[in-house]
Amino acid sequence: MRYFNTSGPCDPRKHYTLLREPLLRQGKVKVENGRFFTIFAPRQSGKTTYFQLLLQELKTMYTPLWISCENQATSSKDVFYQDMERQLRQELAKSGISFDGAITNKDELEAFFEQSSQLQANPFVLVIDEFEGVPQIVISELMHTFRRVYHRRDHSRLQSLILVGVSSVAELVVSSASPFNVVDELEIPYFTCEEVHELIQQYVTETGQVFDAEVIKAIYDNTHGQPGLVCGLCQHLVEQVVTDRKHPVTMDHFYKTLQHFLTERFDKNIINIVQKARSKQDFMLRLLFQETPIPFSVHHPDIAYLYAHGVVQNVNNHVEIGVPLYQKAIIIAFRPLINGEADFYFTAKDTFGEYVTAEGLNLHAILEKYRQYIRKRGYQAFDTAHLKEAAWHYSLDGFINFFLDILEGQTFIEVPSGRGRTDILILHRNRKYIIETKVFTNNAYFQKGKRQLAEYLQSEGLNEGYYVVFSSKHSEADQLDFVEEVNGKRIYTYLICTQFERATDKHKPSEAKK
Repeated sequence: MRYFNTSGPCDPRKHYTLLREPLLRQGKVKVENGRFFTIFAPRQSGKTTYFQLLLQELKTMYTPLWISCENQATSSKDVFYQDMERQLRQELAKSGISFDGAITNKDELEAFFEQSSQLQANPFVLVIDEFEGVPQIVISELMHTFRRVYHRRDHSRLQSLILVGVSSVAELVVSSASPFNVVDELEIPYFTCEEVHELIQQYVTETGQVFDAEVIKAIYDNTHGQPGLVCGLCQHLVEQVVTDRKHPVTMDHFYKTLQHFLTERFDKNIINIVQKARSKQDFMLRLLFQETPIPFSVHHPDIAYLYAHGVVQNVNNHVEIGVPLYQKAIIIAFRPLINGEADFYFTAKDTFGEYVTAEGLNLHAILEKYRQYIRKRGYQAFDTAHLKEAAWHYSLDGFINFFLDILEGQTFIEVPSGRGRTDILILHRNRKYIIETKVFTNNAYFQKGKRQLAEYLQSEGLNEGYYVVFSSKHSEADQLDFVEEVNGKRIYTYLICTQFERATDKHKPSEAKK
C-alpha cells in the first residue's frame, strides 16, 4: 500500500503523488525549445519530485543527466570537477553509455558537451540539483562555460540545462555570473486547495478511511499547500493518531496533530524557519504584530535574508509569512517560557469555579479578571523591552493559557488574514471559542477588526467571538465594553487601557535653600 512521503522525492508507485500535468507540460515545452532555466522554491516544496517526473517524461527523446552539488560548497575546484565527472559518468551508465574522457576543469567540461555527439546518445538534459552548493570559487567560471555552450548549441549535445535550488538560486546566478542571462524561471507553486483534496482522495480511495471535509480544509488553511507540510500532517494523522482505518479523521484528531507539529515534532523545515526568524526577531515582531504593512524589497537586508530562506514572501508587494503553520510556530517560539506574572493572576480566595458555567466557559469573567490584573500591575504586565509590539499579545496569551490549563482546556494560536491580527482559539468541553487581539491605532482599523472577526467566525461556524483591543488612546473614563451584532455575529469588545503612570517619586525633593 502506498503512503504519504515526507523525505526525499515522491515515487508514484510507492507514495501518494500529484503528477501536476500542466506544470510538467510547461517544463517539457522549455526543454523542447532548448531553454536553460531555473526551478527554485524553499525546501520540501516538491522540486525534486517535479524534475524527476519531468525527466521520466523526457527520457524517450533525451538523455537525462542529474547531478547534485549538495555538500560541495567548501570543495576546491579540483574536487568539484572530479565529483561532477563521477556523477556524469554514473548518469551516462544508466543509459548504457560509456564515457572514457576526463573533466578536470571548465574547458574539459565544455569539450564534454561538444564531443558528446560521438557517444551516440540522444541530446542531453542536464539537471544540477542543490545548485546553491556550487563553490564560490567555481560558480562564475561554471556559468560562463554554460553561457558559451548555450551560444554554441550547434556544436553541442546539451539540449537544456535546469538549475534547481532554494529560492535564493536566482539571486546567486545573477550576482555571481551576470553575463549569463538566465531569463527563464519555472516556479513550483505550492498545492492548491483542489490539489490537496486530490492527494488525500488518493489515500481515501485506496484505504477507505474518510477525512472529514473540515479536516481537509484545515490542512490547506494551515499549510497553504506546502507539500512537505501537507504530507507530514496527513502521515501523522493516519499513522499515529487514527490508525484504525474504520474510523474517520476528524477535527479532534487534527488538533492533536497540529499541537504535535507546533510543540513536539523535530521537523527540520519548521526548525530551520524558526531559527532564521529568531535571527531577525525585532523585524519579525513588527511583521507579526504591527498593523502597518511592510513594503517588500529585496534591497532591505532583513527582508532579503528572510525571503532567501523561505520565511517570508512577496504578497501584493508587501512582506507576508506565506505559510500559517510557520507563522504559528514562530509566534510560539517567541513566547516567553516564564513571564514571572502568574503569581499576580489570582488571589488565595480564587476557586476558579466562576469561570465555568452550565453553558460552558465563562470568558466574560476571565477577561474581566484579566482587566483587573492589568489595572493592578500596570506597565509591569507587559515585557515591552524584549517583546516590543508583541508584548500585549503575549500578556493575554500567557493569562489565558494559565486559566485554561487549570480548567482543562486547550488553546491554539490562529493567524487569519489581516495584518496585526492574532487569534486565540480555545477548545473546552467540546466547544470552541475565539478571541481576537489587536492594538488600537485608529478607529478605522478598530472597526475593520470587528468585521474581520465576524468573517472568521463565519468560516468557523461560530455565532459569537471576543475582541480584545489594547489601547493607549483610551482611559478608564471611556466606555470600554461593547456588545454588537456585526454581519450577523455577536462581537464582545473589551478595550484594555495601556496608558500607565510609571513608578516614580511623586514628591521630588525641593532645592536646598541657599
